[in-house]
Amino acid sequence: MHDAKRCIALNCPYDEELIAAAKKAGAKWSASHKRWYVPNAPEELKAIFAAFKGVAWVDMNGLRKKLDTEPPGPKPSAMQRSLGSSGGTQGTQVHPTPSRSKREEVPSINPAQQEALATMRRKLEVARYSANTIETYLNATKLFFQHFPKKEPKNIGAGDIEGYQHELASVRKVSNSYLNQVVNAVRYYYKDVLGDAYRVKFIERPRGERKLPKVLSEQEVAAILKAPTNLKHRCILMLIYSAGLRLGELIALERTDIIPDRMQVLIRGGKGGKDRVSLLSNKVLSQLDQYLDAYRPKRYLFEGQSGEMYSAASVQKVFKDARARAGITAPASVHTLRHSFATHLLEKGTDLRYIQTLLGHSSSKTTEIYTHVSTKALGNIRSPLDDLDI
Repeated sequence: MHDAKRCIALNCPYDEELIAAAKKAGAKWSASHKRWYVPNAPEELKAIFAAFKGVAWVDMNGLRKKLDTEPPGPKPSAMQRSLGSSGGTQGTQVHPTPSRSKREEVPSINPAQQEALATMRRKLEVARYSANTIETYLNATKLFFQHFPKKEPKNIGAGDIEGYQHELASVRKVSNSYLNQVVNAVRYYYKDVLGDAYRVKFIERPRGERKLPKVLSEQEVAAILKAPTNLKHRCILMLIYSAGLRLGELIALERTDIIPDRMQVLIRGGKGGKDRVSLLSNKVLSQLDQYLDAYRPKRYLFEGQSGEMYSAASVQKVFKDARARAGITAPASVHTLRHSFATHLLEKGTDLRYIQTLLGHSSSKTTEIYTHVSTKALGNIRSPLDDLDI
């Protein structure tokens, strides 16, 4: 129930592509329910499936559940009852796998599989995996179990696992990144939870994809950073670019994480649970001084209206509006500012090892991808055709 109206909730892990699809379906963000939603109507459900087709698999089991308590007001129509409602956490679940037909029934998991997932969750939590990783692993494993509704996890053999992978790759045509998530999740369950490493010893991983990050020019970044008229919004974008922050790292910053004496930004619990420090620009510090005087946040550097952590969706909207105001038509997201930070440092001669540290990359190979998008060095290379006498 949202604003006393029945709605369909969209529950999904944070992902820019999934958010874009939700917006394409006409979904709006509910700050009170912390999720995307659309009106409860047949045409809206069709729009959801159309928007996520080829992007994600939409699990609509939540729409078939009956609300524990009937909300006040008129009784729903027959069509509304057939669609269900978004009370509590009910609604559609968006999983990053290719979409199926909405008529396809998704099997429920059996008691043994439920117990296995609960054991897996405890194991992941004890190992201190991040909340996002835990949910990603559990979602992937649950979908894997649903493929074998009548089997206990211990009876799913190596051949079954290979057959499931083949269906994902050949029939559903999932992305390499999702297929790799499935491998990680299934391997973790059998190796670390069940203690049967041999069963997953020969699981094939998909070949790695090498996609170059999108990068904006310095002029385009400057135009985006100048675009916001709101001081808070300008500080958010400037800090992301100047320190190379991930979106989640930006909204998790607390006031004490800005260290003016050392001109550093402290990032606590970044990706992989690692702490690191990054650069604090003089220009950002000057803007932050004005922002802190005007807004006086209590705990988090950037807070919502009720003092809670600023939402990721709000930051995305700030960037989208700034990009539009700046007249930038190239595809870009908040994360593009981080890619641009790394590329611009590299083009200015900063050692790749320092860039790796600032970004918080575990492997130098991850940072080396920016050498492939840097245009400064390429501009000094002559084509061999220029030396031919033709």
